[in-house]
Amino acid sequence: MATFEFHQIDVNRRGDVFCVRLKHSKMNEVQLHQLGEELNQLVTESGCRLMALALGFDQIDCLYSSFIGKMMAVRKLLLEKGGHIKLCEVGPASLGVLKTCKLTELFDIHADFDSTALALVAAG
Repeated sequence: MATFEFHQIDVNRRGDVFCVRLKHSKMNEVQLHQLGEELNQLVTESGCRLMALALGFDQIDCLYSSFIGKMMAVRKLLLEKGGHIKLCEVGPASLGVLKTCKLTELFDIHADFDSTALALVAAG
């Protein structure tokens, strides 16, 4: 696996599970674009097939439609490659947005990386 320097995410491996944490709760359009590229790079170049994405308990301050678009794109890419993505550490404000957009029907949400990694291994 190639090693990359990421600006928008921190990545730790737990076996086959890539545990991904957002570095910033506030992102502008350029940072959101970079986030999308970094998530795609994990799948296409690093071989990620099981992703646990921690949104952080703070409210994400960004253009939600763009952020949701990045999440949907990486979900689609993972599904095409036989992978899975699950969310964790989702704060109340972000959870409200996910529920309003009915994204809780597409993304399983867990409390922390430990429970998310177990669920991903069971699913994958």
